[in-house]
Amino acid sequence: MAQIEMRNVQKFFGANQVLKDFHLTIEDGEFVVMLGQSGGGKTTALRAIAGLETITDGKILINGKEVQDKKAADRDIAFVFQSFSLYPHMTVRENIAFPLRAVRMDAAERDSAIKEVAETLQIAQHLDRKPSALSGGDMQRVAIGRALVRRPQALLMDEPLGVLDTELREQMRAEIKRLHIARGSTSVYVTHDQIEAMSLADRIVILHDGVLQQVGSPDDVYLHPTNLFVAKFVGSPVMNIADVHIEGSRVALPGDGAGFQFDETTLSKLQNTGDGVTLGIRPEAVLLSQKKSKGYVEAVTTNIEPLGSHDIVDVRLGDTVMRARTESGFVRGEGAQVWVNLDPSQAHFFDNKTELNLRGGA
Repeated sequence: MAQIEMRNVQKFFGANQVLKDFHLTIEDGEFVVMLGQSGGGKTTALRAIAGLETITDGKILINGKEVQDKKAADRDIAFVFQSFSLYPHMTVRENIAFPLRAVRMDAAERDSAIKEVAETLQIAQHLDRKPSALSGGDMQRVAIGRALVRRPQALLMDEPLGVLDTELREQMRAEIKRLHIARGSTSVYVTHDQIEAMSLADRIVILHDGVLQQVGSPDDVYLHPTNLFVAKFVGSPVMNIADVHIEGSRVALPGDGAGFQFDETTLSKLQNTGDGVTLGIRPEAVLLSQKKSKGYVEAVTTNIEPLGSHDIVDVRLGDTVMRARTESGFVRGEGAQVWVNLDPSQAHFFDNKTELNLRGGA
């Protein structure tokens, strides 16, 4: 398989720079997901690895050898697109065999390779069918099989589940992860869907406006966001964000005079530019109580979203509305009186100017 390196890669489309000093190492056998908003540069980075886009500057290495000047066909990398891109006049067998015929593989060896990949992807029963007779999930399996059949050094996937419905996406997500584990292949996967990223990745690479924001395990990027963009982008519901005033051990929200008590030593270590501080805290760290308790601040619920396994409850604190995750049915309706506290261990503080996490992403 392959180790892939991108060293200080720059990519311009005319005057528009879509990759800026992009530096990343993907280890042999690793499953890396590139996550970001549309136009963030993730697909361009993937296509640059594949050789489908030339880079303006920098280096791309596969197993230590520079490939930025090599054609896509010479990089021994397979690419799965969002659209199935199957040949409609060919059977499944012929579609999978296409890259093997291109390299003139012996017929017996070719048949053995097709059988192996079809059984792995559970599409052996469809080998003599045309793509039009298959479901969306099976067509994507065929597209993946065609990419894997020649055993490439790495498998690159550009939103391969984007055209599938929710149930098929979940099934195929599990299949892709199972396939990666079984083959131990180096896999690079692009998506804007954070559920796919969190469930598939060994490491997540987050891009925004062509700039690498953070690289880390799913837990790292969720629990320890490097900056405000990552904090707001990763997580559903999104992280609660509010400008705050810190005085001693008290963290006060706009329009809320009571504030919340934190460890003064921790707060004193926050080094910022003097342009103010933004608090970030996830809904599960917003604690609700139905009775007055020490450290809790009185609030009123403004909205309830019942989600089956849990509820998302909006509460108003001064001028700020915060979202809390509670057990199902914990609050009966809007306008209810509750008491709120924040879990200090899960609170993040971001510099208003640099937007960096003032607790060092930890």
